[in-house]
Amino acid sequence: MRKFYNVNFGIQPINWVNDDLPEWGKDVHFSKVMDEIHEAGFQGCEKVNKFPSDPKVLKDELKKRNLVLSSGWGSTCFISKEHSEEFFEDYKKHVLFLKEMGSRYVVTCELGNSQHWDPRGDRTKEGVKEMNDEEWSLLAEGLNRAGEFCNQHGMALVYHVHAGTVIENHKQVKRLMDSTDPDKVHLLFDTGHLYFCGVDVVNYLEEFIDRVKYVHLKDVRKDILEQVNKHGLDFRSAVKVGVFTVPGDGDVDFETLMDILEKNYYQGWMVVEAEQNPKHANPFEYAKKARAYIAKLTNM
Repeated sequence: MRKFYNVNFGIQPINWVNDDLPEWGKDVHFSKVMDEIHEAGFQGCEKVNKFPSDPKVLKDELKKRNLVLSSGWGSTCFISKEHSEEFFEDYKKHVLFLKEMGSRYVVTCELGNSQHWDPRGDRTKEGVKEMNDEEWSLLAEGLNRAGEFCNQHGMALVYHVHAGTVIENHKQVKRLMDSTDPDKVHLLFDTGHLYFCGVDVVNYLEEFIDRVKYVHLKDVRKDILEQVNKHGLDFRSAVKVGVFTVPGDGDVDFETLMDILEKNYYQGWMVVEAEQNPKHANPFEYAKKARAYIAKLTNM
């Protein structure tokens, strides 16, 4: 029987309202999202655009439902000398917002050279542009700097390895970890993105467990992923055809992953995430399904 200590369970509101695909859930009010997160049995959630931006208002709304804010997405563009400082200034404001909300972790991801989110232009057709040595140095330097700022405010930078970005496979993560300060740059372990990118998720977690401080539980439908790869679909298109789902509804080996996390005394957040079209996949029903599956895996 698995026994976890000091672990909290949250869920990403992206299952209801998707910041990357704003047409999904555009008519859903944030209060409905929070109500259903609480009713499904979760302790917290991450920040999304639909949530109030005023910390006091957001605190009040979360408190009504006995929820807390676990983190929120922080974008960087450190490999672009043109955009680096602008993004870092916004990032620092984001860190201070999360600090005021009582969060301890800052979800962080580099957008430069990415497939869909590079501020210098969309690369959907071209795909991710591999970094050169100079860009690798800029990224490592920028993340160390951002991680130091987080540490100064009692926060931890957790880097989100994300499909369609410059850090999306095992080899790239290894280089990033070797290039950054382990006291300043930690990892967000996202089961779905890694599986989507063809990473051996079990071996990956065993190798990098000492850097993991935050977990996203996302499942993948293997049959749909095979079609995505066969037809060369980009990340957003893959999401639209339903490649992701909640844990226990796809093909990720969560049993083994939970064994590794428990064996290594993982503490912190485990956050369910599954970008699905809410018109076809009722977010509340899938949230309850995910919570029941997590309870079975963790005895919590």
